[in-house]
Amino acid sequence: MNPHRRTLLKAALAPLLLPLLGGEARATAVSEVSEIRVIQTKDPARTLERVSAPGYAHALAQSVLAFIIEGYPKGNLPVWKKPLAEVDFNARIPLICEHVVRGVIRHAAIHPVDPCWIMGQMMAESFFYEFAVSSALAVGPCQFISATARGYGMVCADAHGQPAGFARRPDLETEFEKMADHRERMRSLRREQPDLFNNPAKLLRTLLNAQTAGKAIPSAGTYALALDRMDLLQSGYAMARDNCRLYMEENFRGRSIFNPQDAAFFEKFDQRVLYPHCIDAMVRMMAENLRSRSGNILAATAGYNAGLGNTDYAKAGIYEPYGRIPNFAETVDYVSKILVNHHEIARRMG
Repeated sequence: MNPHRRTLLKAALAPLLLPLLGGEARATAVSEVSEIRVIQTKDPARTLERVSAPGYAHALAQSVLAFIIEGYPKGNLPVWKKPLAEVDFNARIPLICEHVVRGVIRHAAIHPVDPCWIMGQMMAESFFYEFAVSSALAVGPCQFISATARGYGMVCADAHGQPAGFARRPDLETEFEKMADHRERMRSLRREQPDLFNNPAKLLRTLLNAQTAGKAIPSAGTYALALDRMDLLQSGYAMARDNCRLYMEENFRGRSIFNPQDAAFFEKFDQRVLYPHCIDAMVRMMAENLRSRSGNILAATAGYNAGLGNTDYAKAGIYEPYGRIPNFAETVDYVSKILVNHHEIARRMG
């Protein structure tokens, strides 16, 4: 975008920022560079001094909002699937930033975390949409799956605490059990037929060589039955998963985390949508990942997406403590987006 168009865009969209700025609009200094240390220091003093400064959370919110406005002036927003004008980020971003700063301060003893990085990470996870539900049934602005969320003390929809009749579509509640059952049966089948499901190319070559040599293949029927069983299990799993997603979406529909009555409902139904719970857990998880990976923010972030175990760098000498980015396309894309999000947010902080 050329400087003239950028100036026009800022002038046109400036009124959207006024509620955030409390009536006193002040320009955000925009630097051409931003600093990100791949190996983050474990000494929290510098981070705590910076984030505890008066107005830090406000400046962070202003920078995030400016990035969203300049980056998405047309078309639909990611995840939201609606234009910018239809989403009240003025109500969301300042609150999110406040909770991020609180979490960074609270968990600094585990390992200091950069608030700009967390905001960029949340943007990549859900674009700050509290009711985001992924295909893997990760929920909320920080996209926790239920097993991880429960590890951080959160209530989740698959085992919620609402009394009978309070949640919509109770007929779908058993779908979580069906999904778990199908998943376990698929794992069991993979254990029974490791060659077929873990290394099918090698097995196919073996079968073809046997057929070419004119040898009998007595196990071929067993393999065919196993594939049929897997197809049925995968179909059942997908159907149950879709019903679980429908169940959550039905209970999110028409509700708002900013409505006290609805917020009280979510406290017992699914805390992953509520800022105080999910954001604190996200910051804590990143602090723990950073500690486990000797401050390597790229490996720590990859661990948030793919599981920390997948960032292990065993028997790698001096590299081992720092971990690595696993060769998963989704994880590489995830870390790449966050690097850019961090740069765009941090450089607007001045």
